[in-house]
Amino acid sequence: MHITIREWAIQEFGFAPSASTLASYAKTKQIHPAPVKFGGKWMCDEKAVFVGLCSTDSIEINDPVVARIFRHGS
Repeated sequence: MHITIREWAIQEFGFAPSASTLASYAKTKQIHPAPVKFGGKWMCDEKAVFVGLCSTDSIEINDPVVARIFRHGS
């Protein structure tokens, strides 16, 4: 059964982070199983868990412009 992401957050954390934080968690798949959008609202499986960001393997960046963007964001 699906519940709203806000209801899920209250069950999972004991409080609900802001709507933008919850949307970010949903979009970046920090919740498993991943939430889905129904009628403009994020919905979660009631047994979903927060997993956070998973680390990714680092890759070698040979382009100095791309390397600068990753280091400094611009």
